[in-house]
This record gives sequence, C-alpha cells and structure tokens, in this order.
Amino acid sequence: MKAHFSYSLLFLLLLSLFCCSQEKPVESKILARINDYNLTLDEFHHQLAAELEFDKDFKLTEEAKQEFLEELIVKELLIQEAKKLKLDRKDKFIRTIERYWESTLIRDLMDLKSKEIQKDIGQEIKEKKKTRMLEEWIGDLRKNAKIEIDQELLYKN
Repeated sequence: MKAHFSYSLLFLLLLSLFCCSQEKPVESKILARINDYNLTLDEFHHQLAAELEFDKDFKLTEEAKQEFLEELIVKELLIQEAKKLKLDRKDKFIRTIERYWESTLIRDLMDLKSKEIQKDIGQEIKEKKKTRMLEEWIGDLRKNAKIEIDQELLYKN
C-alpha cells in the first residue's frame, strides 16, 4: 500500500511538473501571466491545436482565439485555487488520478498491441494474396503450355 501511494505521489509530482511548470523555455514568448504562471505562446498553440483536433467544428477566428485564451486563463485560475486549498493532496483526488493513470496506461497498451496485430494481419493477408496470385499465374502458364507426360514411364520401376 505504501509503495502504491509512493508511486501515486511520484506520478502527481511528475504531472504537476509537466502540466503546471512555472518555468517555460526561454525561447518561447509569454502570451499571458496568470499570477505566478506563465502561459507561453507555444503552449497556447499546442492546446489550441489539440482543441482543433478534438472539435472538428471549431472555427479558428480571432474571436475564437481570444475566447479560447480566456478559457485557459479561467482554467489556470481554478487550478491555482484548488492547489491553494490543497485539493490535489486529498485521497479522493489521488485515487481518481490513479484510476485515470491506470486506464490510460491500459488504453495505450491496447492501442499499441492493436497496431502491432493490425500490421501482422496486414502482412499475413498480403503474403496470402501474393501466394494466391503466384499460384494463379503458374496455373495460367501451365494451361497455356504444351505438356506431354509419359504416364507409363512415370509408373514403371
């Protein structure tokens, strides 16, 4: 149980480092500052691209970009407030993250295996089709060839 909790805590720490890092690469321009958090232009574009991929009906206008930025700001404010109240350290939150982490890990494993199997199946189908086509080709060669077999000689000692 202790090991399980330690792994969960480590996961949360890593998650917070990647998701909510206060320090962004120097080369990226800061689009917005929300208290001590810097939202870089690169991060904004990354999240915007994810939104565009998720919502195919999302139209990228200047107004939509501004609204999306406002949503990110509100989201960051809510995260900061939740952290201030230490909600990220509550057992319920940690268990939820554990379940999500496990589900995501299993889903990614299944996706990986599905792709491997799909590649194997595709290769197998390709090989069977190639073999069938070669057999048909050889059959056509045989049909169009003049072949004489001395059956008596074949079955003699």
